[in-house]
Amino acid sequence: MKVLLLGPQGCGKGTIGQMLSEKIGVPLVSVGGLLRSLNPESSYYKTVKDQMEKGVLVDNQLVGMIIKQELDDPKYAKGYIFDGWARQMSDLNIFDPGFDFVVVFEMLRETSIKRISGRRLCEVDGKTYNVNTLPKEELAKCPGKLIQREDDTEEAVKKRLEIYYTKTMEVVNYFDKQGKTIHINAEPLPEAIFADLIKKLEK
Repeated sequence: MKVLLLGPQGCGKGTIGQMLSEKIGVPLVSVGGLLRSLNPESSYYKTVKDQMEKGVLVDNQLVGMIIKQELDDPKYAKGYIFDGWARQMSDLNIFDPGFDFVVVFEMLRETSIKRISGRRLCEVDGKTYNVNTLPKEELAKCPGKLIQREDDTEEAVKKRLEIYYTKTMEVVNYFDKQGKTIHINAEPLPEAIFADLIKKLEK
């Protein structure tokens, strides 16, 4: 099974994607994760890093190449769940495996901004914390300093949202016409979102 996840920043695609991965037994491919884990010795490392820090989409030809290299791994033989691809129609000209389902997460822009701009990484254990939603006791569990990724600032988030509501919505409309989309309200807690998704997948 090949599933594509689409939705604005902060909608929980990664969390729900991991839950779905465990449920149906195929790997989750986080394109953002692939890009962030690039070897610094790679010839395109600097280009990718610079574009991500500016809050713009990384060159899709470059991302397509990285994705194709990743999918050569036999672990993807039974399918995969994609998070972070097909953000614009031109992406599908580079890589379109023929997705069985396209899950579209929907939420308010204000919620996206609040969730992402409040996100921090613990510099010691790498765990993610949200200063806007977690109590101080939880934030204190980080054994080091909480840092904000450059592409998580409010300004960078707004730029990425603008891209989503223009270019990515064209992709959503494209898959809507094919009858492949499942629209999900991403405002509730992850457990409720996942239950709604499974219910709709089983129809």
